[in-house]
Amino acid sequence: MSSTRIPFTREDKEKIASAATWGLVVSVTSLITGALALLVELSSAKASEVFGQMLQTGFTVVINIWLLQASLALRKVASDTNANDQGNLLIGFRKLRAYFMAQVIVILIAVALGVLAFVAMKAL
Repeated sequence: MSSTRIPFTREDKEKIASAATWGLVVSVTSLITGALALLVELSSAKASEVFGQMLQTGFTVVINIWLLQASLALRKVASDTNANDQGNLLIGFRKLRAYFMAQVIVILIAVALGVLAFVAMKAL
């Protein structure tokens, strides 16, 4: 793919930069709170619970790295020095898609588990 500069307006670039900044804030904050939560949980968890906590933290790290990568790619689009807007937009949108799809899958799993727990409680 060729490097192509897209002629964004100043307002468009400000919106892209703002989205990139907020994505960066969310990803870094989530990574930090996830790490702190893991430390707290590991200090009080039983050995049988450690795997679940590590799995949850690993998932949090992966999806927030996707959000961080998307934010950094969008930040490049908003900068005046970059000439590969199309490539960076594609990277940013692909990473955002992966981030949001993972979030939706987690929500669907949580709802399904909640429904199963409700049905199991009613059956008892």
